[in-house]
Amino acid sequence: MRTLDGPLSRWGLVAAWVAVNVYLSDQSCVPLPPVAGIDKSLHLIEYAVLAFLLARALFPSLRRHPAFRRWAFVVLSCSLYGIFDEAHQAFVPNRSCDPLDVVADAAGAVLVAIVLLALRRRPWVGRAGVD
Repeated sequence: MRTLDGPLSRWGLVAAWVAVNVYLSDQSCVPLPPVAGIDKSLHLIEYAVLAFLLARALFPSLRRHPAFRRWAFVVLSCSLYGIFDEAHQAFVPNRSCDPLDVVADAAGAVLVAIVLLALRRRPWVGRAGVD
């Protein structure tokens, strides 16, 4: 049985996640439930997943760098992508560029980095390919 552990599979998951993001960003209307803060929560989750997937794809080739530096690169990459995503939405009808969405995007990436950096020394934590 094939696993999702090879470089092509790892980058394929990143590409698929980004494709979903681009599709949703390009929609004039994304229906959301009328719950306070749901937009920011979804941004946080979306970019937390992106950070995890990007780390799984990048880290095997960056093993010689310290973990903090690798995670800083992932957080910076996700944050820059969030900026470009919001800038793109400024050109989509009925959408706007919201700087707080970029903050939520970066927070999602930072959250994953903090949690996985904190857990990486724990012997009971299984390998997720991101240490």
